[in-house]
Amino acid sequence: MERMSTGRVPSGRGPFFSLLTAESRGAIAVIRIWGDGAVAVADAAFRPNRGPSLAASPTGRPRVGRVGEGTGDEVVAVVVDGHDGHPEAEIQCHGGPAAVSLAVEAVVVAGAARRASESWLTRRAPTTIRAQAEYELGFAETGRSAMILLDQALGAFDDELDRLASRVISEPSRTADDLDVLIRRVGLGTRLVTGWRVALAGRPNVGKSRLLNALSGYGRAIVSPTPGTTRDVVTARTAIDGWPVELADTAGLRSTDDPIERGGVSLARARHVEADLVLLVLDLSEPLTEVDRALIAEHPSAILACNKADLTASWGPEAEWGASQIVSAERGEGLDDLLGRIARRLVPDPPPEGAAVPFRVGHARSLGRALGLLRGGRPEAAMRALLRLRGRGG
Repeated sequence: MERMSTGRVPSGRGPFFSLLTAESRGAIAVIRIWGDGAVAVADAAFRPNRGPSLAASPTGRPRVGRVGEGTGDEVVAVVVDGHDGHPEAEIQCHGGPAAVSLAVEAVVVAGAARRASESWLTRRAPTTIRAQAEYELGFAETGRSAMILLDQALGAFDDELDRLASRVISEPSRTADDLDVLIRRVGLGTRLVTGWRVALAGRPNVGKSRLLNALSGYGRAIVSPTPGTTRDVVTARTAIDGWPVELADTAGLRSTDDPIERGGVSLARARHVEADLVLLVLDLSEPLTEVDRALIAEHPSAILACNKADLTASWGPEAEWGASQIVSAERGEGLDDLLGRIARRLVPDPPPEGAAVPFRVGHARSLGRALGLLRGGRPEAAMRALLRLRGRGG
């Protein structure tokens, strides 16, 4: 156990602290100190510029001072009411990594143990699921993801679990159907923060890198007429129809004696397997090759991006190929239609506004367990499983 200046060893009731802001660069960072002895920890870590100590300050009155050894960093500290009536404290510091580390170290030395912000949220939220949703909400990159998670934080998933639990015994068949609907939404819910992965595939020089730049809206990948320029996997985060997506430009697929390029091809094939969707890029300006046709057969569920429509076409998409879109990454032609196809493939059935959406793998396991119990003729056990997932009941 690390030695602390106050001589206090955190118990199961605290004192603890959580970083409530994202763990990245920002204008400010907020450190919440909670549990038994929270104000004493903040008082030990914080040196007011003038006036009485933080512990002697009225609740809700911000104080300006410093934390850290020597000059330290100038921060704002305030005592606040906790959800359970016990006082807590906040230290608001500059958001750069060095400033945050300085403030965190001061709080640790003062006697608090770090906990994930989800731990603090769980104490104040009505249910476990709402706390989890609030936590995930802090990592949402798009407005559409944020709105779905906000619905869950406001009780959409909780309310649906209550509704299902209330009629699982009287209407088992209908409840089983509704559980199926929830379970089908897990694939969407678990990607609201991490995003969907779309891999661009194709032989060298079909325009994969230029297409990635066009779809992401900036020059992320190097574009060169030299075959084999892309060796590593180059990724770009973007939003497609409001959904978070990671696009991956991969090495052109061909046989080569270059060991580095061979490594790039191996990485590319691995990324294609892991992807939620493969975007197979073909060159309209050149006759189809055996490699092209082999890739079409290898990826039957891929969307075919028939690129270089700004040049004279040597061929046209064949009906039996399935989803295909003629585009020009050079001129931006056909990109809106291609983006629409990608969005519909990734999320074919978006949930209605306010719908319950499970958003963690653990939710899927619990829902699947409840459904199995229900179909196994144990509705009472299924009801308990649903209430346990919600965060209450036996």
